[in-house]
Amino acid sequence: MLHFTFEEVAQSTIPSLLVERVKKTPKDIAFYFKDLGIYKGVTWERYWKEVEDFAYGLLELGLKPGDRVAIMGDPCPEWMYADLAAMSLRAIDYGVYTTSSIEEIEYLMKTGGARFFIAENQEYVDKILMIAERLSGLSKIIVIDTKATFMYKNPRLMSFSEVQRLGQQRKVRFPQELMHLVQQASPHEIALLIFTSGTAGPPKPAALTHHNILVGHIWADHEIFHSVLTHKHKTVSHLSMAHIFERGFTIYFPIIEDVIPHFGESIEHLQETIYEVQPTMFVGVPRIWEKFAAQATVSIGMSTWIKKIAYGLAMKIARQYLEVRWRHKNPPLLWRLLHRISVQIAMGHLLHRLGFSKLKFGISGGAPLPVATQTLWNTWGIDLINILGASEAGLISSERPGFEKPGTVGKPPPTAKIRLAEDGEIMVSGSGVFRGYWNNEKTTQEVLKDGWLFLGDVGEYTEDGRLKLIDRKRDIMITSGGKNITPTLIETALKESPYISEAILIADGKKFPSALIEIDFETVSEWARREKVLYTGFTSLSTHPQTYELIAKEVERINQQFARVEQVKKFRILPKELDPEEGDTTATRKIKRKRMDEMFHNLIEEMYTDTR
Repeated sequence: MLHFTFEEVAQSTIPSLLVERVKKTPKDIAFYFKDLGIYKGVTWERYWKEVEDFAYGLLELGLKPGDRVAIMGDPCPEWMYADLAAMSLRAIDYGVYTTSSIEEIEYLMKTGGARFFIAENQEYVDKILMIAERLSGLSKIIVIDTKATFMYKNPRLMSFSEVQRLGQQRKVRFPQELMHLVQQASPHEIALLIFTSGTAGPPKPAALTHHNILVGHIWADHEIFHSVLTHKHKTVSHLSMAHIFERGFTIYFPIIEDVIPHFGESIEHLQETIYEVQPTMFVGVPRIWEKFAAQATVSIGMSTWIKKIAYGLAMKIARQYLEVRWRHKNPPLLWRLLHRISVQIAMGHLLHRLGFSKLKFGISGGAPLPVATQTLWNTWGIDLINILGASEAGLISSERPGFEKPGTVGKPPPTAKIRLAEDGEIMVSGSGVFRGYWNNEKTTQEVLKDGWLFLGDVGEYTEDGRLKLIDRKRDIMITSGGKNITPTLIETALKESPYISEAILIADGKKFPSALIEIDFETVSEWARREKVLYTGFTSLSTHPQTYELIAKEVERINQQFARVEQVKKFRILPKELDPEEGDTTATRKIKRKRMDEMFHNLIEEMYTDTR
C-alpha cells in the first residue's frame, strides 16, 4: 500500500515524511529485529521515539546543522535511528564500510569531516581509536554494543543508550526543539554523503539531497515495483548501509510503502535469517544471488538419481515456458499448469531450504548480473529483476516485474532520462542526479555537464529499446593485436560457474586474454570432500592439481560463449582469498585492477612466458 502521493514525497524531507508516516500508522509494525533468538516488532510510534531520543542527545552534545556524522556497523535498528536523527537535526551523515582498512577509515573521516563517529561494537571502536589522535575534529565516539568496551577509559567514548538518556532529559526542557529543526529543513538541502567504491582512486563523497533520495531513488523504485507491492512485504536487511542501495530499501522505502525489514542477530548467519523470515521480497548484489545459486546447484548435484531426473525434467519444462514468455506469447493453459506443478514439486523444496519459498520477486543491483544466474533464478520461478543505479544518479534503469528476458537493465523510470554519447557512454539526467562531490568542484565538473551526469559506463540499446551494459569505459582493453576486449562481460560469464568467486581478466597490451581466478571456497571444498581431495585450507585447495583441472573444465565450457579472440587462453588460481580489509579490493569487494596487477605481477607474467 502506498502511503503518500508524488507531490507529498517530492515536497518533503526524509524526517518530515517519517513524522507523517508515524501519524498515519503509529501502531503498525515498522520493522523486526532478532534478540536472543526472538524476533521483536517495533512500531512506527516506538521507532520515532528512539530517533527522537537520540536526536535530542546529539543536540545536547553540541551537534549543529551542517555537521557530519559517520556510522560504522552492520545493519541494525540503531543504524537507522542514528541516520534519521542526524537528518532530523539538518546534519549530514555517511556510512563507513565495515570492511574498510584503517587507512581507508582515516581517509573517510578526514574527507567527510565527521564530528561524531557511531560504532556498532568494539571491533570498530578499536579501529577508530587507532587514528583518533589524528582526527582533531572528532568530538565523540558513540558505541551501540558496549559489552566488550566497559573497561575503556577514553574520554571521547559514550554509549548509544547514554546519548538517548541525555536526549530524554533535554526533551523535557525543550519539547519543540526537534520539530522546529525538522520543519525548517528544505528538500534541496544535502541529507547525506555516499562514498563511491573507489575502484580507480580514492572514494569520492557524493552529496545527495532529500529530493535526490526521495524522488530519484525511492519514488523511482515505487514507479518500477508498484505492480507487485499490492500487499505487505517482508525483507531481510543484510548489505552495508554505507551504500544507498541497502539504505534506500531498508530505511527510506518502507516510509512510503508497506515493506517490513527484518534484522537477524548477525550478518554471518544470513542464510539462517532468510530461512527464518522467508522474505517475500529480497534485495541483493549479484555476488549474493550467485552464491546462493551455486550452493543450490552443488546440492542438487549431490542428491539421489531420482531427484536429479525430476529436477532435470522440471528445468526443461520451466525453460521452455520462459522461452514462450520471452517471445511475447501467452503460454497455453497446459504449459502454465505444467510449469506451476514442476516448480512446486521439483523446486519447491530447494527454494524452501534457501529461505525463498515465499519470495515474490528479487532485485539485483550494484554490479553486472550474469545472464546465466538471472536465467537460473527465473527458471526456479523467482522473478529476479536487474536494475542499474548509481550513488550520483539514483535509479537509472530497470527491468519491470514479470520475468523479462535477461541480458539488459531494462528502461529508465519516469524520474530519469538517458542518452548515449557518441562513444556509447551513458549520460543521465533527472531528479536523482546529485549536487556534486563534497568539497571537490573540479571532479564534479568532469562528470556533471549541463545537468547530465556522465556515468563512465558504455551501453547500447536493444531492438526493443532496453539498455544493455557493455563495460566501464576505462576498463575496455586492447590486445597487442589491436582487438577490443570488454573484460566485465567475460569476467561476469566466468563467475557464472559455481566454483569461481572472482575473475580478473588480463588482456590490455597482451597477446591474448588470460585470467586470475579466485575459487569459491565453500563450493570447491564441498566438491573436494565429494571427490576425496585432501586439503588443509584455502591455499592448499586452490593450488591442488585437481582443483586446477576442475577450473580448467569450467573455463573451457564458458569460453564457448565467446569469439576466439575473446576466449581465456590461460589462467592462474589465486593462492589467497581477496580481503577488502587488506586493500585487495574496495570495501564493496569490487576489483581494483591496478592493485591486482601489482599483487599478482609474477602470476600474470608467468602466463605469458610459461607453456602451461
